Amino acid sequence: MTGSVFAFSLIDPAAAWLGGPEVLDVTLGRWFGLLVACAVGLLLGWLSAVPAQLVLRRVKARVPEVVWPEGFERGLTTPIGLLVATVTVRVAVNVLTFPEPPAGTISKACDIVLIATAALFVVRILMVVREYLRASLTRGVVDGSRARSITTRVTVPIRIVQFLTWVACAALICLQFQAVQNLGVSILASAGVAGVVLGLAAQKTVGNVFAGLQLAFAEQIRIGDTVVAEGEFGEVEEIGLTYVSLKSWDKHRLVLPVSYFVEKPFQNWTKGSPAVLGTVLIYTDFTVPVQELRAEFERILGGTGYFDGKSKALDVTNLTADKVELRALMSAADSGDLWKLQCLVRENLLTWLQTRGQQYIPIRRVGSVAGREPGTANGVLHAG
Repeated sequence: MTGSVFAFSLIDPAAAWLGGPEVLDVTLGRWFGLLVACAVGLLLGWLSAVPAQLVLRRVKARVPEVVWPEGFERGLTTPIGLLVATVTVRVAVNVLTFPEPPAGTISKACDIVLIATAALFVVRILMVVREYLRASLTRGVVDGSRARSITTRVTVPIRIVQFLTWVACAALICLQFQAVQNLGVSILASAGVAGVVLGLAAQKTVGNVFAGLQLAFAEQIRIGDTVVAEGEFGEVEEIGLTYVSLKSWDKHRLVLPVSYFVEKPFQNWTKGSPAVLGTVLIYTDFTVPVQELRAEFERILGGTGYFDGKSKALDVTNLTADKVELRALMSAADSGDLWKLQCLVRENLLTWLQTRGQQYIPIRRVGSVAGREPGTANGVLHAG
């Protein structure tokens, strides 16, 4: 009992140690008490973060397949510590009976920090939930198309919720100021006009948000899909709130608005399945032995892992005055393997033709009339 009485006497507003000279209309004793409360709040915040870190480490150990962001435990526990410290300071202002206006200013600052910290905590929790759901729902999924679909359906809606959380945070912070509250009343009084103006101003942004939801559930594209847009061939690396990032083969990024994939045509090479077909065109002389060349083509495919074993063919597709066109058809598991397979087949078939003494390389034949005898219809053909 004696200890509790002593503790209450320390925070009694009439206590002598809370007096002293005034700074900004507040006694030095009260400023010192607030400083002590800040230190205590930071200590309590640090202590409260310890059990949270233990829980997060257990979650991390139970889901090892999740690629957690670097230092995600600290990213989640830091807002918890700030919340505890800010609440402690907010309570201390009331207990120490700070006079106005300093009490109102400090309380308002604490409220703003509380709102911003709570929003940050919610956003980071949603990030952890997104990674956990993505890993849990794709665990054991062999079909790459299904895995990409799950990733997109989890990622896009959560990012939209994160954006709306920040919007709500900004609105609540603005409402802490009387001038903004008065502005809000004026806007409500003319809600029709304001609604039209805001609707026109945010038309594209809102349209992109709804387009993002459409992409997530209609699945025109998914994270990891291979697409061709604006003449660029690339992989969908990220579907953001208002944009889509494509990573091309040379590692540069093409960033397009989400609405692009709703309003304009594009190619999706992995919509149903990532498996693709490709061709290589070879031009040779009329004397080429097609069967031998076909056997060489099949030997090349049999000796590489890029070929998926599903489709292959070597056919004569065209004849012109001076050359034969052959088309080598092949299939691969995805666009990356197909590109490597095409380059390999093209190089090896060229080498095969060259090692035959270039006799099968296309040549142009020119006809000429030299010493034509009476009654002959044609002259002698010279290869040139």
